Amino acid sequence: MLRNTKTKEKELLSLELSEVKDIADIIFKRLNRKIEVLEAIENSVDEKIKVLEKLIQKAEAAQSSLSKLDRHGEIALMGRRGMSSREIAEALDVPVGEVDLILNLKGIRTGANTSSEKVKQEKISNQVIFT
Repeated sequence: MLRNTKTKEKELLSLELSEVKDIADIIFKRLNRKIEVLEAIENSVDEKIKVLEKLIQKAEAAQSSLSKLDRHGEIALMGRRGMSSREIAEALDVPVGEVDLILNLKGIRTGANTSSEKVKQEKISNQVIFT
């Protein structure tokens, strides 16, 4: 009878171990699926980070271009107001050569012109407007 009891206990333990093993297998399968999903999410996030980094670089380049355009507009405006290339360069902290180039490209004569030249330019401008 004692032997019978021990045999039954062994069988029960064996069944319980088998159930525990089956449950552990199910849990490991689920964990592996979760790991695969997380790896896919991680890869997706990495791709999105790369895309965002490229977009940031493009935005910075566009911002830089806009900044240059703004500066070119400022140079032109200051030149039209009669400031010299040197005055504009000092005010905006840019090289005089850059100022001269921009003004020349836009056809603007700087404040280095003499007063009589300014008067002549204004007369010519007025004649063009009124004719």
